[in-house]
Amino acid sequence: MKKIVAVILAACVMLSATSCNFLIKNDEQQFDYPVTVGNLVIEKAPSNIAVLSENLADIVIACGYEGKLSARSDSCGQEILSPLPSVGTADSPDMGVISSLGIDLILADSCFDDKTAEQLEKMGVSYLVMRSADDINSMSKLYSNVAASVAGGYTGKLQALKTFEEFRNALENIKSSVSDENVVSTVCYIYDVSDDECVVAYGHDFADQLFEYAGLTNIAAADDDGVIGIDTLLKGNPDTIFCDSGILKKISEHNDLKSLKAISKETIYEIPAKFFELQGASCIQITDFMAAKTHSSYVQVQEWPDELLIKQKENQPPKEKYEPPFEPEPDIYYMVGESYDAIMYIEERLAQLGYFSDEPDQDYTEETAEAVGRFQAANSIEVTGVADYTTLKILLSELAK
Repeated sequence: MKKIVAVILAACVMLSATSCNFLIKNDEQQFDYPVTVGNLVIEKAPSNIAVLSENLADIVIACGYEGKLSARSDSCGQEILSPLPSVGTADSPDMGVISSLGIDLILADSCFDDKTAEQLEKMGVSYLVMRSADDINSMSKLYSNVAASVAGGYTGKLQALKTFEEFRNALENIKSSVSDENVVSTVCYIYDVSDDECVVAYGHDFADQLFEYAGLTNIAAADDDGVIGIDTLLKGNPDTIFCDSGILKKISEHNDLKSLKAISKETIYEIPAKFFELQGASCIQITDFMAAKTHSSYVQVQEWPDELLIKQKENQPPKEKYEPPFEPEPDIYYMVGESYDAIMYIEERLAQLGYFSDEPDQDYTEETAEAVGRFQAANSIEVTGVADYTTLKILLSELAK
């Protein structure tokens, strides 16, 4: 009798476990729809989704949901989306194309004008406006909203959480990889430059956070509006400059900027501004690139998308072969308080390399010593501020960094 009871109980337990699995699976599906995103209630899984924002497209791709998209706008330049039909521009999509494709949900990052919004409403097309996140922390909610609208309130949000954690971990790994270096590396991103000012990425820009993850200090982080004077840029004298398309040539040909350290060291890179604004996998790629170009110990690991072509040297003036003004001697060195003709040549070379900003003369001042110290640190020489034989052999050669 006990055996029979035991068998019956075991069967019940097995049936109960099977029923639980069935219920959990059904619950997942039930939790997906309806889903509320912002002010929009999506009653069932959308059949045909059009993405008009390149940033939202970047997040959809990062979450692995690009297969759920049916159309894109002209501004979505990701290679993986190129086979999709275009519905025209992001701010004024073609209603005829939207209708012919049977689009029932549009993802955008800016509001439509009243006429477009009214047309979409008459056609029964829902749309969501999801703006870019202000910072890394608020990106979690953006990922969740994008994925929920595409794949449902349970499945989508679960995938968004997983993707965002992977995203943040990748950035943290880059940051930890460069955090052991003691040398402060300064940087700026220039959107445009004129005769007397520059438009730059500042503390409120998303790019500033990517600089931090790459272990870089933005010289314009404390600026109020992203516009700085040429004198401020010269004073900040960043080790590395990143700039928007077409700006590298303008910087290189700007008479007042030729003394910048980044120009003399050829550490100026032209990268389209959109790659500092996209918040999917592009964030990791751009941060990885910046870390590799600014930290000698960091090895680049991310593959570049085909559409991102980095320009560096072709727009810069040709580098002339350096001829040393004198030959260093083992027993001769220069330090604060001394005055010799050779000191003027030393200061001229330091200025050429971006370490010295005063007018070169024959006097070895505290400013000269500080410039020599910076040069020594950058060239892996013991920092003494004294222009000794070892320092001068490297300084007065083409090996100088």
